[in-house]
Amino acid sequence: MQPATAPRRARPAKAAVAGEPASKRALRTQGRKTMRKLLDAAMVVFARRGYHAARVDDIVKVARTSHGTFYLYFSNKEDLLRALVAEAGEVVGALDSALGTVTPDAEGWAELRQWMGQFSEAWQRYAPVLRAWTDLVMSDTELSAQAHAAAGGVARSLAMRIAESGPPAGIDPNAAAEAVVAMIDRFHQLRQFSGEPIDEDALDTLTTMVHRALFAG
Repeated sequence: MQPATAPRRARPAKAAVAGEPASKRALRTQGRKTMRKLLDAAMVVFARRGYHAARVDDIVKVARTSHGTFYLYFSNKEDLLRALVAEAGEVVGALDSALGTVTPDAEGWAELRQWMGQFSEAWQRYAPVLRAWTDLVMSDTELSAQAHAAAGGVARSLAMRIAESGPPAGIDPNAAAEAVVAMIDRFHQLRQFSGEPIDEDALDTLTTMVHRALFAG
């Protein structure tokens, strides 16, 4: 496994809170904090109970606030999910431009490893949202469009880097990029299901596999 010899760039700042209050009022500092508490509480509840079984009552209990406060910010549970989906989409969308040129040497491995870490961090933070998102995309055209835009942007960015590197014969950059994104997603699901950590060794292994297979590492 190749060491990361090149310094890693600072991680991008977390996306600002997405969505807007049901009353359409502009949010001040305290309002943004309260909305953040509700969004974070919803992710906890979705992780425990799943989106469909989650209730507004569960969310306000975790957030330690009231139903009245909840409805100042969101019309209903679906409105809250849309805010989380928009936020997750911004974070995933930032990965589009986060991957630089991937060379076959240790510096290229380090570039890919940093991107892999950012992808993993976003996946782990928004895993409850992604599951709810997946459940609803088939019946909600707006959420489906957001899902395709977010996942497609990441795959296109990776495909561009694969194409630049001159991949081995028989490798289509677009198909390869889509397969890598699917592999990372499924790997995280399996690790989470089995209770195994998604640690540095795991991400190093994923990086090395992709680097060797697609970038002549």
